[in-house]
Amino acid sequence: MNPKKYPHYDAERILKNLADAAASGYKEKKTLRQIAIDLDMNPIKVRKLLITAGVYQSDIADKVKELRAAGKKENEIMEMLNLSRASVNSYLPYKKAPYKAQELSANAERLRKYRERKSACERLAEESSLDNLWNCIEAFQRYPFYTAKGQKYTYEVHGSKMKLNDKTVDRATVEMAYRKAVAGEIDKEDYLSPVFVRFGVAR
Repeated sequence: MNPKKYPHYDAERILKNLADAAASGYKEKKTLRQIAIDLDMNPIKVRKLLITAGVYQSDIADKVKELRAAGKKENEIMEMLNLSRASVNSYLPYKKAPYKAQELSANAERLRKYRERKSACERLAEESSLDNLWNCIEAFQRYPFYTAKGQKYTYEVHGSKMKLNDKTVDRATVEMAYRKAVAGEIDKEDYLSPVFVRFGVAR
């Protein structure tokens, strides 16, 4: 089998862990878009992961599942529900994990980043220290955030500074904004606000 060519990757385990990660976010009432951002995947693939995990529900998904369980083939489901083959397939669980080296590597990296970021947020929640804050800041580099006006942005960390679009913010400024956010004083127009919301520091 193809996986033997890449012994450092367990394709089935990676797929299961991705599905578990997506399901965890879904149970936390996150939207498909939010889960997709966390896993760096498109929402359709996230939905398929949730279906694979057995937690996703919608009228169409439930109907496709019901027809599939009744022994209907994909072309029959397409005709009955007036859906394209791609749409029907997107509502069916993964039959097997992808075994291409490039995709395996990408999925393994998604899991690594997801776990690193989740762990950083959990440590910050347990102990609201400035060191734990900065660990979160470092873990979420190149993660897509959105301003109150819907503008997408990312940042990178260079030493004790955040390079945020065309501006640079030093650690002292970040820490000051963090203290205000913890106290409930948050400026929704500030670029750091979505960061603190994602960390679970503010709403």
